[in-house]
Amino acid sequence: MEQLVLEQTSPTIAPVTNLLDASSRPIYAVDARRQVVYSNAALSAWLGLEPGRIVGRSVEYHSEPAADALTRHAPAPPLTDLCPPPQALAGAAITGTIGCVGRGGRLVHRRAEFVPLAADGESPSGVLVFLAADDMSPQELAAELSEEPTADELHRAIRRFRREQAAEYAIESLVGESAGMRKVRAQVAAAASSQANVLVRGRRGTGREHIARAIHYKSTDAAGKLVPIDCEVATEESLRRALDSVRDVRDPKQRSTLLLLNLERLPLPLQLQLLPTLADSSLAARCIATITTGSAANGLSEPAQEINSQLLAALSTITIDVPPLAERLDDLPLLAQCFLEAANRGNAKHLGSVRPEALDQLALYRWPGELAELRGVIDAAHAAATTHEITPADLPPVVHHAAKAAAAQRRPPEKIVLDELLESIEREVITRAMTQAGGNKSAAADLLGMTRPRLYRRLVQLGFVKDTAKEAVEDVST
Repeated sequence: MEQLVLEQTSPTIAPVTNLLDASSRPIYAVDARRQVVYSNAALSAWLGLEPGRIVGRSVEYHSEPAADALTRHAPAPPLTDLCPPPQALAGAAITGTIGCVGRGGRLVHRRAEFVPLAADGESPSGVLVFLAADDMSPQELAAELSEEPTADELHRAIRRFRREQAAEYAIESLVGESAGMRKVRAQVAAAASSQANVLVRGRRGTGREHIARAIHYKSTDAAGKLVPIDCEVATEESLRRALDSVRDVRDPKQRSTLLLLNLERLPLPLQLQLLPTLADSSLAARCIATITTGSAANGLSEPAQEINSQLLAALSTITIDVPPLAERLDDLPLLAQCFLEAANRGNAKHLGSVRPEALDQLALYRWPGELAELRGVIDAAHAAATTHEITPADLPPVVHHAAKAAAAQRRPPEKIVLDELLESIEREVITRAMTQAGGNKSAAADLLGMTRPRLYRRLVQLGFVKDTAKEAVEDVST
């Protein structure tokens, strides 16, 4: 499709806009500032929004949830559903998908053509977007998935995941399709639908607290309050006040959650004080505790407290082990895309993807800081990027150093063949002796401490001389 110039002030454009207005396909235009400057009636019908609630709105390429309510005093939030990929805004004519939440609350998608708008051969001034007339079926969406997902497919997967997960707290901690993360999500769902106490274990940076909060907010009776206790700084007084705040709640719908963060840091006397409270019928709360594993690798300055076995048993009705990032590198592309889109939010610079070569380098890093470190790396690369995607050059030095170290480790050790090594040494020694003796075999043999016939046999075997009859007679006579 040819590039178009959308000039609202030109009388020659009127027939074009009339055609766009009459089209049954949703069509809209976004300028270089990522603001919607045109939309037709079909788009309004698809989104379920009046034209006045579309034109003039900004669009952003991310999947972060945002309220869409308009108030008299607040500006309209960005329409993340309509944002073209950064590649299109950079001037590439591409195809992809656009999704929105339909009237039934379900996320629906349509195929889209993104046509750059240019003015007199200058840099792109916007994008004209043509959507298909019908929504894509789940089968059509599934059929387009590739073995190595494109940025568009990753973007779609993250948006779908956000819509399906009620708790914003858990998004980074639960993203992933590895077996370990599917198990974690199933356990979170089971914990949210019960009143059992829960123990969440994992390394620092894996998002244990986010998962614990997600369980509370996903619970059907989450009307109660969440009372967090940082066990590392807890005192007898602070623990008593926290327990008193969740006692004697008459309304069962107001059942609260006592969140014990870093339980291994709670002093033993306070553990013993907490233990009988868990069996107290006046405690209208369930307990969710987090424990840090792999403490040596995470640089804790002091040894953790031993956890009382009875307390541990009482809190671990459901135990969720969060796998470290190094054990689920298959999730890395989705996580990187998730953090990239989070960095897009509220940022003047929008990126669309992480280059495969950059993902390869990220996969070589050990990630001692887990998801928190990955997010920091993506944020830094997002700031350093000069194109619409993150390249290896944008990654911080620590990732490059890890890639070089991994490449050096992958180099196989050189195989040593003993016979070949000994032969090469013998060749060098004989060559030096023959040179020193001026080519005289008898003198060379004396230098080497061997008989002339033996030296001659080695010269023939090593290919220094040919075995002629004359030389053979000399050998016999010698």
